[in-house]
Amino acid sequence: MDYSNRADTEVKEEMRKILFAVIFILCAGMLSGCSSKADVDTSTVFIEKKGNIISVDVEHLDKDYYDTEELEEYITKHLEEYTQTNGDTVEQASFDIKDGIAKLKMEYDSCEDYTGFNGIELYTGNIVEAQAAGYDFDTDFYSVSDSDEKKKVSGDEVLKDDECKVAIIKANVDVQVPGTVLYISGEDTEMVGNDTVSIVSADANEEAHLTYIIYR
Repeated sequence: MDYSNRADTEVKEEMRKILFAVIFILCAGMLSGCSSKADVDTSTVFIEKKGNIISVDVEHLDKDYYDTEELEEYITKHLEEYTQTNGDTVEQASFDIKDGIAKLKMEYDSCEDYTGFNGIELYTGNIVEAQAAGYDFDTDFYSVSDSDEKKKVSGDEVLKDDECKVAIIKANVDVQVPGTVLYISGEDTEMVGNDTVSIVSADANEEAHLTYIIYR
């Protein structure tokens, strides 16, 4: 019996098993990453590395006042009207109502498409680009990188590293950025992860303010 060939075959088989295990883990990770966006229980805007936007709107509905078909028809009509003018830059990824909770997942080619479709101001870019676009950063900022506590810092401190990225939004939602958050503006903000900010107005009837999220 050729023991060297047998040993070689066993090594190759073991490597094949390891390879499949690695592929399985990677695939599971990618799938869980995709599904996690739909698993949120709070309306969330996800800013992706390539500049595209994913939003998940979560609404608690009163069963006496909603009709699933009517909601779907409204979404479809609004989407068709937008894409007829702007091209296929917005897509409905999923829509579901379960136990009185509606979840709508939408995908946008850019923050401009998110703003155009929803009528909600959203900007992403670096600090220099944001200033050129007219954002003055004249507001209260808080450092959140060192601990869970918010520490007030000056606008000058925030602007020191002009290569940092910034997301600016006018909505009471959660926002996840593709990096680590360094500074956030506003009293009505709190960190729910090193990459996610929750924006909740103290007065539910108050109009949302611009929130700046600085990240690297």
